[in-house]
Amino acid sequence: MNVTLDYLRGRRTWVVPNFVVWGDWSWASFFLLYTEFGESSKRVILAKKNLGGLDQMVNFSNLSDFRGNQLPETIQNPKVIVLPKNEVNCFVVGKEMETGFRIAKSSEIGKTGLVDLMIVEMG
Repeated sequence: MNVTLDYLRGRRTWVVPNFVVWGDWSWASFFLLYTEFGESSKRVILAKKNLGGLDQMVNFSNLSDFRGNQLPETIQNPKVIVLPKNEVNCFVVGKEMETGFRIAKSSEIGKTGLVDLMIVEMG
């Protein structure tokens, strides 16, 4: 037996065809510092705000693969690979989570993106 081949074949993989990406990528991310003075307390609050877009949040449980099977609710250590089907540049924003991921398109083009998603459970 080939150990490398067994390792690669042991990972769960799904292909989601024709996924539409409508979320725009945030052009800038700012850290803001607030101060709040109450009657009994004083606070300093640090917050991160995105400017210029709205990322699209996708849950794995809302997706179906090319055979029509629904994906599980959680995937351990997932990796999402975006395979473009039109000229709109689409990409995963940030790190994938066990329950889903965020995806966006370049907002320089007004069209929606069309992609195939390959989702691999890295274990």
